Amino acid sequence: MARPDSLEKLAISPINLRKTICDLIEDEIGHAEKGRPAHLWAKVNSLVDPEMIDLLYRASNAGVEIDLIVRGICCLRPGVPGLSERIRVRSLVGRFLEHARILCFGAGHALPSKHMKLFISSADWMQRNLDHRIETLVPLENPTVRQQVFDQIMVANMKDDTQSWQMQSDGSFTRIKPGRNPFSPIITS
Repeated sequence: MARPDSLEKLAISPINLRKTICDLIEDEIGHAEKGRPAHLWAKVNSLVDPEMIDLLYRASNAGVEIDLIVRGICCLRPGVPGLSERIRVRSLVGRFLEHARILCFGAGHALPSKHMKLFISSADWMQRNLDHRIETLVPLENPTVRQQVFDQIMVANMKDDTQSWQMQSDGSFTRIKPGRNPFSPIITS
């Protein structure tokens, strides 16, 4: 019932979650502008918020490498020359609805890195989640948990070649063809 004056680590919408995510993306833009590695990996169910999309386009143009796993609706268009050349979007669809939302920021280092900033969240990148609902963004600080979440969820999702679809610049999707050793972290049976 009372709005907190400040929060040390936790970000909550509608109080400071949007600002925190935007600040983290701005930090990556700053790293790119200074010639340092700048990377962002994000896993969300939806990406429709115009402000976040515009910021991701700006980050791409600044030199930030962006890899997104968006399970459902995505209004951003990746790979458009002069707009989103450094953005890649894939969708991973399995038998069960998965709600993991994870954000990884290189913090001046290429991903993966022990220096990355890693968060779990309840919020999709939609206006209703960022501005009108109670949602959270929580930093992962325990080294073992960080490594497990990064390797077993993010890296595994990026490597999937049996359940993944790559978004094209026109908004269509192309199924990723399985390689010599097909891999999927998703339970299919």
